[in-house]
Amino acid sequence: MDSSLAAAPTPPARRSAWALALLGAALVGYAVFLTFHVGAYAGQSDSSGYLNSARLLAQGQTAVAQRIPDGIDPATLDSYTFIPLGFRPASAVAMAPTYPIGLPLALAALGPLMTWALAPHFLMVASALAAAVLTFPLGRAAGLPRSWSVFGSLLFAASPLTTFMSLQLMSDVPATAAASAAILCAWRSRTHRAWGPVAGVVFSAAVLIRPNNLILLAPLALCLGLDSRRWLGFILGGLPGAAGQMAYNHAAYGHAFASGYGGDLASKFTLGIVPVTLAHYARWLPVLLTPVGLAAIALPWIGRRQPFAWVLTTWIAVTFVFYTPYFHTHETWWYLRFLLPAFPAAIVGGLWGVHLLWTRLAHPRLHAPLASRSVALAATLVLLVHSLFWHRRLDATLIGHGESVYPEACQWAKIHLPPDGLILTQQTSGALFYYTRFAISRWDTLRAETIPRLAAQRPLYAVLFPHETEPALKIQTAGSWAQIGVVRHVTIWQWSPVP
Repeated sequence: MDSSLAAAPTPPARRSAWALALLGAALVGYAVFLTFHVGAYAGQSDSSGYLNSARLLAQGQTAVAQRIPDGIDPATLDSYTFIPLGFRPASAVAMAPTYPIGLPLALAALGPLMTWALAPHFLMVASALAAAVLTFPLGRAAGLPRSWSVFGSLLFAASPLTTFMSLQLMSDVPATAAASAAILCAWRSRTHRAWGPVAGVVFSAAVLIRPNNLILLAPLALCLGLDSRRWLGFILGGLPGAAGQMAYNHAAYGHAFASGYGGDLASKFTLGIVPVTLAHYARWLPVLLTPVGLAAIALPWIGRRQPFAWVLTTWIAVTFVFYTPYFHTHETWWYLRFLLPAFPAAIVGGLWGVHLLWTRLAHPRLHAPLASRSVALAATLVLLVHSLFWHRRLDATLIGHGESVYPEACQWAKIHLPPDGLILTQQTSGALFYYTRFAISRWDTLRAETIPRLAAQRPLYAVLFPHETEPALKIQTAGSWAQIGVVRHVTIWQWSPVP
């Protein structure tokens, strides 16, 4: 095959069964670990935005009314005053979700089947397992032995970034699973054209989840080659998803090619930030991918005669280059989540290079079955130690517990605040809209003289994270704030006018 490595033959199945058993046992343990730590709640902007959008889709809606108190003319206030995070104005009194519909569609399908409380947790755990499992056939497509392909799956699952993004409701891990599946299906269409339409369907799902996955057309084109029938099947498979996306865009935003992000997204890309981002890559990719993943940089040389090597190289290059000038990529280690859909390619490509060196330079005795297993187990142990160290250093497993403060704060508000209360908030605005029926107002849109106007209509409260407390509470005149409750690090305040 043109995708095979110039290396030793793959061991017989009986010799590599232990590798598959290791993968199975690791995946079971991984599933239990994720299930125990996952916290896929409606929380910050992204997670609440996905769940609010999913609920609207389940109801056949693309927009929803803002919760505007009686007696308030929204035209006299900022257009975002009564719009929670995860939404954008659709009219003076309505709002539409901001985020892409791929993840909300999956939630809307799962919600009625397993309850809305369970569906987000299940989706994130299943996506993480799928992304890890799909790294195995990617390794096999590259010609890696089973044991090496298993190690690739373990590398992906053990990354602190994979864990961090799997334990909260975010699109990065589902987008990674869909991207890997699309590349695999397109590659298999080279031998069986029936995979072409499947690749189109999966690719459209990947784009629905994250529109920027359109950049994967480059490696997909290398997989499909110049065969017109493969391309036809691919296009036909992707058309329903594309048509659905355009229909939703037209209904929600007024134009088939509009998006919830608006027109200012291009301003987030600037060439001036490239050196800073490259330094960020150099600092964190050895941690998140291990040095094995960085070995993929040698792919254009070691696999220059192998078509699948160019697929992997293009997959990595378009992803890493696309996000290099993106303003947010360099801000913190977990913002490398944008690169996550290319992590399986980087891992398989790195293992490709290491395997080639191993077969050429290692002593022949180390290729014996017992010696190979010993080396593999030693490498797995080193990976485990590396993973445990960085998971602990980065608190990667705590994000699920951290996200649970949102529904807890909303539950406190439902119990202790009057139903007609108006809540000033920003960070918890999407969660309050999802879990409660309270009217909310974004404090970051208000002027000091607006607060008495709002308080004249309804009792006024604030639900604030620590970073919001000072800027939110100082926006007031003719009154004062008093703390009336606390849920972990979230504080609840009541406004009273000065006599």
